[in-house]
Amino acid sequence: MVQTLYTIGKILAQHEEYEKYFELWENPFNKEAIAENAKVIVVNLKDGRVRDIQIEAFSKQKIKKYLFRSIRGANGTNLVPTFYFQLSGKADVEKWQKEQENNLRKLTKKIRQSLKNYEHDFLEEGEVDRLQELLLEKAEDLNKGDSHLLTMRIDGNYFGDFEIYRNLFEEEAYSKYYDKSSATNKVCAVSYQTELEVWGKVDTLGFTTNDIAFSRNGFSDKQSYKMLPVSPEAVKLLEGGKKIVDNELTRSFYNLKYFILPHFIQRNNEEVIEETLEAFLNNCKSDSLQTTASSIINNEQVLYAITQEEELQNAVYYDILFFQQQQAQFLIKLHLTDIIPSRIAKVFWIKEQLEKRYRQITKTTYIDKKTKEAIVREFYINFKVIKDFFSKKVKNDYVFQPQFFKIVEAVFQGTKLNEQQILQAFMEKIKKDFKNQQELSEWEFQRQTKVSFVLYQYFLHLGLFKNKTIMEEKMENTNPLNAEDFIMQHSDFFDSDYKKGVFLLGCLSSYLMGKQFVKLNSKPFMNQLNSLRIDKKIIMQIFPKLINKLREYDAPELPYEQKIAKYLVDNQNIPNTEISYVFTLGLVMQKEFVGAYLKAKKERESSEPVA
Repeated sequence: MVQTLYTIGKILAQHEEYEKYFELWENPFNKEAIAENAKVIVVNLKDGRVRDIQIEAFSKQKIKKYLFRSIRGANGTNLVPTFYFQLSGKADVEKWQKEQENNLRKLTKKIRQSLKNYEHDFLEEGEVDRLQELLLEKAEDLNKGDSHLLTMRIDGNYFGDFEIYRNLFEEEAYSKYYDKSSATNKVCAVSYQTELEVWGKVDTLGFTTNDIAFSRNGFSDKQSYKMLPVSPEAVKLLEGGKKIVDNELTRSFYNLKYFILPHFIQRNNEEVIEETLEAFLNNCKSDSLQTTASSIINNEQVLYAITQEEELQNAVYYDILFFQQQQAQFLIKLHLTDIIPSRIAKVFWIKEQLEKRYRQITKTTYIDKKTKEAIVREFYINFKVIKDFFSKKVKNDYVFQPQFFKIVEAVFQGTKLNEQQILQAFMEKIKKDFKNQQELSEWEFQRQTKVSFVLYQYFLHLGLFKNKTIMEEKMENTNPLNAEDFIMQHSDFFDSDYKKGVFLLGCLSSYLMGKQFVKLNSKPFMNQLNSLRIDKKIIMQIFPKLINKLREYDAPELPYEQKIAKYLVDNQNIPNTEISYVFTLGLVMQKEFVGAYLKAKKERESSEPVA
């Protein structure tokens, strides 16, 4: 990962568009719309005294002169007294003046702090009070609500015109890398060249090795965390590359952050690397942060582009890093290395095929409250829906289970998942929704059950379950909506007669409750389902009760009765979680089967000739 950052920095440092990331000072007005109207308040100094204050338009060309940087920490200050601030937009004049007085006191406090902390002598201490008075007077000439930068000129020169202040920024930025740890005539760990000087405390991204111990949220100090000797020039390229990743490539997934980086196999072919980086960054810019913020493998243009564009496939692997930033802590949740483009292509191909195949049962239609028109919402496989089964919501945040990160790793790298653990997670969510049907509606319970089955098929077709393989060629584009054909099509799932019997029993239970609802406006048989905690004992209790109840509804030839009786004789050892899941799937799918039957019947009747 560090080598990749170095390569990115080395290539992009030569591009004008990215040169800002390799400077120690920042543009306080990144957005063009703000920059166009931004103003700079310039305090002119002479012989340690405040001469006057001028207001000028912000200029990108003067960023190196202003020497602005974002303040670190609540009590931090800038190395030189250049500060960003915004005037209140309040209309009430009295409130506005009071708020401005408060803001300017805070600002002058930071100016005083900067002068003291860095022992600046270009402004007499007593002049700070006079500066506050002048600023308050000048504030009346500024537009309310606008953004501003305050800086100073010493005898007509900005801070950036003085080498002493530029060096202050460089020393503050890099001293942590060489303080008590530097050497001469050593090999740089990222350029592999002997350098006049190397610094020994470089830990960009919080770590410096691609050791496997970094995976899954932890590492061993002895095996992984190594401070590498890196040349001063390489350090600057690493830091610039890190800023590019932070600003251009990092995406959000709820309270997690993640980024995707190309990992170059042919490090010496700069022409190929530059072409790849250009295509990669262009596709990253095409991403809409609003649509990618909670998906992964859904709307990310860059991942899809990897499957389509040749320059993103030749001699390139990919790394994905999931992390959380908690103040100064960089918490690595998952680090995936060397993902091959063909794997990403497979992830997308199977996803698209399954979305088509199960569209009949996953799409939802609702009526728009304003237009009163029917709106169809399509279902897409992504980590947003996966996280519903493998996370817990605490207040407004999500706490992801370790299993979630195992799934991410399995999807992109083909490692194996424990099938029973996946089914158990599905059932925990489904049972909760089943119990809360009055609050959440029956529709939510049914939807999550169908979604879980599609996700199961996704993991199955990606080959993620131990001792289970499936051929992509078997994947039909349509899903038959009758019970027996459904079982036949999913023979990899219904791999025992007992599971077939349990599924049909779930279908028949739903069939009975449908009849009960028509007659009683309730479903009393639901009390027999033991809150979906189903085992072989519960199955043997449900079956005869179900048949007897159906007899009460004048149903002499019950669907599936003989097959269920035959299938349940199979005494194969099946975990209770799996029995519960198969039964619940039948309970939910029966509604789809009935709907398909009624639709087909209506179509047949409408096509019959009128006598």
